[in-house]
Amino acid sequence: MPSRIDAEEHGQQNDDGSGSMLTKLHHPQFDPVDFLNDSLPSLNLSSQIQNLKTSKSTQIQSASSDSLALLTSLNTISIRASSELTSLTDEIIRSGNRLAYEVEVLRGDANGFHELLTDSLRHDISQFVNNEVTGNVPPTLNSEADDEGTLQNVELENEPDFMTRLRLLGKVKARLESVITIFGEAMKWPIPPSELSMASNLISVSSPELGIQSTAEDDKAREALKSIRAEIDDLLGQESAGYTNLEAASQRVDEYRKLAILWKGTGEEKARVKFVDSLAKLVEDRRKTLDARERARNSKVASSVRSNSATGRNPRSSNEGSGGAAGLFRNLQRLKDDLYLE
Repeated sequence: MPSRIDAEEHGQQNDDGSGSMLTKLHHPQFDPVDFLNDSLPSLNLSSQIQNLKTSKSTQIQSASSDSLALLTSLNTISIRASSELTSLTDEIIRSGNRLAYEVEVLRGDANGFHELLTDSLRHDISQFVNNEVTGNVPPTLNSEADDEGTLQNVELENEPDFMTRLRLLGKVKARLESVITIFGEAMKWPIPPSELSMASNLISVSSPELGIQSTAEDDKAREALKSIRAEIDDLLGQESAGYTNLEAASQRVDEYRKLAILWKGTGEEKARVKFVDSLAKLVEDRRKTLDARERARNSKVASSVRSNSATGRNPRSSNEGSGGAAGLFRNLQRLKDDLYLE
């Protein structure tokens, strides 16, 4: 009887192998090296005995089959987690519009209720509660402090509780819209499955062999990357555009670099950071080209200024030289005339 119970428990553990693996993967102190050492069998490849070649090959085949089974399980868990993440992302995007609509409805109802209390029913309510309703007392200024900060503080103190909650709902709505925008930008930036790779300290597992559907996804992702690169090229424009378009392109690259933080710690982080670095290299090359052209223009202007200054000095020296030669000839002519007269 106990042996049957042990067998049943062992069967349940085998059926729940993926669950135990998920428990190990979700552990806060998860270490890939320890996980592989615990999951894969140890090999005893001692070469002291030459008659154990068959046992060595058997151990290697067993280790190979266990490794393939482990990789298959990890691939299944990865696919399942990816599908769950995709469904959760879609659910967030779908519920975002509904939540934004509900916030707008609540905001409209709260504004209408506030206007009803402060305008339409203010006189009727004051007859029953003697102006004790919060928010009906006009804000007063301190006699010693008559700046705008004191008035604002008094208004916030007398503000109804529902207005505070409404302001909180407005902040939640703005934050939700920003999250939806970030996830929308992230979904527009796919990575080809062929460029993904997961590496650890011991083994390196490349991406699976591409099928028809994976090839189509790979082509679609490459087209998206080409469109992003074309966007940066359009922002850079021609070299004559100058530094204005360069700053716009650099800002866009920084946005993609911040967006890549969403994949930090995942298998896609390296590929996305590499792509962002390639975009940054385009911007940096254009910056170097513009800097070189600016230096060439400055050197050309400086050389033209020096040539003009040298040209301004040459006429005076030539005139002085020609004047001295003419005086010498005149003196020689005068000496010749004096000799003839004598």
